[in-house]
Amino acid sequence: MTKNTSVNKSLINSSSIIEYYIIIWLDPNINHTNDNTKNSFESIQHMINSFQTFNNIDECSNYLKTVKNEQIFLIIVDAFDQQHVHLNNLIEETIQINSVFIFCNDPLKEKFWTDESKKIKGIFTEIEPIINAIEQNLNPSENNHSTTSIISTVDTNFDELDPSYMYSKILIEIILKINYDDKAKKDSFDYCRNYYADNNTILKAIDEFQQDYQNHSSIWWYTKESPIYLLIKDALMIDNIDLIVKMGFFIRDLHQDIKQIYSQIDRTVKFRVYRGQGMLDADFDKFIQHKGGLFSFHGFLSTSTNQETALAFVNAAKLDDKNIGVLFEMNIDPLICSIPFAPLDNASYYLEAENEVLFSTHSVFRIGEINQIEDRLWKVNLTLTCDMDEQLKCLTYDIRNEIESVTPWHSLATFLYKMGKYDEAVEIFTRIIEVNNDNDNSEKFMIRLSSTYNNIGLMHDLMGKYYIALSWYEKALEIQQKFLPSDHPSLATVYDNIGMIYRSLGDYTTALSYCEKTLEIRLKSSSLDHISLINAYSNIGMVYESKGDYSNALSYYKKAYEIQKSSLPLHHPSLALSYNNFGGIYNLTGQYSNALLYYTKTIEIQEKSLPCNHPSLAFTYNNIAHVYQLMGKYTISLSYYEEALKIQDKISSRNQLLLATTYNNIGLVHRFMGNYQIALSYFEKTVLIEESSLKSDHPSLALTYNNLGTVYQSMKEYSSALTYYEKTLNIWQKSLPSNHSSLATIHNNMGSLYDSMGDYKQALSYYEKSVEIQQALSFINHVDLASTYNNMGEAYRSMGDYPNALSYYQKALEIEQKYLSGSHPSLASTISNMAVAFEANNQYQEAYEHAERAVDIFYQAFGPNDSQTVINKKYRDQLRQKLLSLK
Repeated sequence: MTKNTSVNKSLINSSSIIEYYIIIWLDPNINHTNDNTKNSFESIQHMINSFQTFNNIDECSNYLKTVKNEQIFLIIVDAFDQQHVHLNNLIEETIQINSVFIFCNDPLKEKFWTDESKKIKGIFTEIEPIINAIEQNLNPSENNHSTTSIISTVDTNFDELDPSYMYSKILIEIILKINYDDKAKKDSFDYCRNYYADNNTILKAIDEFQQDYQNHSSIWWYTKESPIYLLIKDALMIDNIDLIVKMGFFIRDLHQDIKQIYSQIDRTVKFRVYRGQGMLDADFDKFIQHKGGLFSFHGFLSTSTNQETALAFVNAAKLDDKNIGVLFEMNIDPLICSIPFAPLDNASYYLEAENEVLFSTHSVFRIGEINQIEDRLWKVNLTLTCDMDEQLKCLTYDIRNEIESVTPWHSLATFLYKMGKYDEAVEIFTRIIEVNNDNDNSEKFMIRLSSTYNNIGLMHDLMGKYYIALSWYEKALEIQQKFLPSDHPSLATVYDNIGMIYRSLGDYTTALSYCEKTLEIRLKSSSLDHISLINAYSNIGMVYESKGDYSNALSYYKKAYEIQKSSLPLHHPSLALSYNNFGGIYNLTGQYSNALLYYTKTIEIQEKSLPCNHPSLAFTYNNIAHVYQLMGKYTISLSYYEEALKIQDKISSRNQLLLATTYNNIGLVHRFMGNYQIALSYFEKTVLIEESSLKSDHPSLALTYNNLGTVYQSMKEYSSALTYYEKTLNIWQKSLPSNHSSLATIHNNMGSLYDSMGDYKQALSYYEKSVEIQQALSFINHVDLASTYNNMGEAYRSMGDYPNALSYYQKALEIEQKYLSGSHPSLASTISNMAVAFEANNQYQEAYEHAERAVDIFYQAFGPNDSQTVINKKYRDQLRQKLLSLK
């Protein structure tokens, strides 16, 4: 059969604040001008940002359907009592509704409502008890969602902390070194105003906070539960990197104030504190299984020396049926661990500070005895410790050194880059340029400026904005060539990055020349096993991979890996990159088992060394999915694409192109499964995002048009297919070099379309154009060329020209035998096509022999029950019967 090419997209690479709670006021006779109503609303807005009012059940229901992650507290005014059945159904069907409060003047209606649903907490005749009840749910919930790390559930090493602990800790370390000027603080306040833009009550509180901030300590403001307090809680609750960075000045001040009090404490005195909170059943089960292991709180840790105070929080947490109440009893020996803490007796906003002791971030505890007190209430003994997972300690040391830079702001930008937060990193690098733009033309300043230009280019590169990236790289190179010698290592870095841009643009000759310049400089200035050579070897390998020279690519990947193996910790993310590269080569050469083996190694390292929502994990899930797609295991492929989507849903709120990439790849799987309508829906989702995010002539948009064309061709809607192929061709002809491999792809696909329409001469003209482009490439991608030769064979066979058909099949086969593994399905497809041509040319013995070979290869590639194996086996048996009948 002819092969048209649908294209899988590789990932390029932001998260927003998560609003955890919403209060909804449902009242058919709502009166915004009534003083009592206004006072009630003001009280509610003081404790929560997201507050919605409705006077219609259907409007409220429609809004509820848009809520995904937030917890909802619903206040229903009694005038809706005649519609209680409708409302009760709505309450039960909406899992996001946490609690319901009935606000009315008739207490006798209590039984009427509370028998309906467990979510209904009672009838109230005044607003104050409702607010108090919601606050009881809110405050422990904040504790319940605090980010913590427990030991791994896939390893028996109980001292193994989650990697998110390491990155969160390094981020706070950077923030504590930054000197925030007035502009940085103003930016933070402006950020708060933007976040609370629709809440006038909180906006007034922010104004007060900004005006009076210097008049009180950060501890005073933190315990006052100001708007800043709420944002800090949100940030540290979920390791929200963006928000932590924005609120950095306050986090630093709070840590310093705690540290100041800590410095005056007698550290020879041991003591005990308590903390009450709720934990989900699954989390607590994991906790119980790891008695003796390590447990960390990432954020500021609020505790009390009074057990009864902590128990009050536990009891409040138990109001939520999903929670197990946990009373932590914490033993503190200040001489063992130096985490700063502060008794708040004289520092809190509240005169009676509940005997509160506030610990700074990233306290680590050893889990001791775990005992049940009563149903859904447990007591856990924790001991403050400085113990650390040894592998994580080594990795932390290396990552910290990699991030360390000339200023804390530079370190922060580098950290954001490591976390895949490319937009945010650009924001910080740009700030560095603006702050230091004082017309300093000294050599030292200009070289540092060139480094920042290079870094901004790298961020745009990683986001797929190649021409913008190239312009920044060229600005960096211009400065460096002016001030540095031609063999300076800084030049090597920029050369390397420019080389990778040209690789992305398909200009492999230019790419290789820049990468080889890099290697030449690195070899002059470093030892043969120096860590700086890793990127040089890896990037040259990537260029060779893109050119289809897999042997050379693998050779360079191995050189990089040998250095990594001897110089990096076992779970360093760079090792994952090498394993990913090995997996890519084996995938391209049809060695799918080996590809999966290396991609699995990649995932294992990434899960131990990266935060759980890092873009690199989504990238690897996409790669694994693609292997299973090529193996024809479409259900498994889709499951891995879904894993990628889970991550992208959380990180792509401002970069929807991440989702578009995976939507595209899911569409491809459905196309191969014959689910054409589903495939179209995913490609249309992709187009919708890309058309709103990219220029109309962007190459990625053309890629999706191409894939839409392949689906319409499969559906035999040839006119629609041709329209999309022509759109693709027009864009690529304008945006890509004339000999770019993508142009060979679209000419091949248009040839395949005319082949399907029976216009074989037109098909051959497009195939010949495809071959012409492929042979003009700086390095021929032999596998793609083989595919086009195979298609030309199909066209000649359809025309009844069997000698020419067999000639082109043979050309394809010779390439595939040289560059693909012996069990690659493309090899089997070509051999199967030859069998059909031999049969049509009455060469039955040759046809049978080729059909037999095709069955053997499909069997090796897919197993005995795959449809390709079964179909070809049936065809082989038919040929055997024909041969027997001729004897």
